[in-house]
Amino acid sequence: MGRTAEIRCLLILLGFNLCVNLVQAAFANVGVKYQVTLNVFSGRENPEWEVDETNSMYQQLSWAVNSERPTDIDERHMGYQGFVVRATNAHGQTAWKTVGRYTSRRIESILLKSCPSSVGLSPQLVNHVNAAILGQLPQTPQPKTVSKAHVTYNNEEDTISVSIRQHFLVRRKRQAQMCATRFAPENWNYASVQRRNNCYNYATNMQTNTFAQPGRASGRRYTQTTPQDVYAASLRDGLTPLSIPDAGRECLIALVIWPGEDYHYLRLDNDGTWSQKSGRTRARNTDDSGFTITDPRMADTGPYTVFAGFLGVGPNANIR
Repeated sequence: MGRTAEIRCLLILLGFNLCVNLVQAAFANVGVKYQVTLNVFSGRENPEWEVDETNSMYQQLSWAVNSERPTDIDERHMGYQGFVVRATNAHGQTAWKTVGRYTSRRIESILLKSCPSSVGLSPQLVNHVNAAILGQLPQTPQPKTVSKAHVTYNNEEDTISVSIRQHFLVRRKRQAQMCATRFAPENWNYASVQRRNNCYNYATNMQTNTFAQPGRASGRRYTQTTPQDVYAASLRDGLTPLSIPDAGRECLIALVIWPGEDYHYLRLDNDGTWSQKSGRTRARNTDDSGFTITDPRMADTGPYTVFAGFLGVGPNANIR
């Protein structure tokens, strides 16, 4: 190796070490505050909290995030997927670390325990995350219950009652009649779009970059994560109520609910199969078991175990 090549290699190594040291410095224990994000929701914003020196878990958390290499967020499953930690030191330097689901039981448990009670994680949610950390979630798809409620929602001056009693039909692959959506993950799976658009954006094929919420465009968001409330909020956004999986000339989407916690939408693409995008993760055309989705009522969607109904997305749909 010539002298020039040796110098070039040395400069590359020095540059690499500088970057590594900068990241490590950003995660130093002195003067560092940590913002922890629990990746767990598809529709709602994920829970976030700050950990500083007043938090009893601060020292353990500082040690944990510096002790092991980052691991990837689990984008293959609904529900708990891991943590994202952002560290900011006294000089304003920031560094990020991801801790994927079921990759480090010790670190994941410390991060979960660092959550203050003021964040308001429900006991059900905490139990779900703990079970995932311990590898104790069900290994087989959980059967879905089908909503049989009536939805009452306000449309301008009128109060409208809609039945969302769903009917199971023979499972079959079908073509969307007029829906032009196709599975094109390249349109969704890049940073600026992926992190700002959720399942509602993806299912309706509208990139608002607002992490759209049902009912927000109408001025009346859902208030509870129940089939009735989220479905009604979708109708206020101009979506069409359906009791069977046939949207006619509109695009067909489906709504499933994690009772009391979150909601999730899927969409029918023009090849007759379904695709989805969970929260800030990548769009995919498989369910949690890795299978092609031919019927959202039968798909493995993790803790989203209530099928709320089908909806049509037409020209009157407006989300925000």
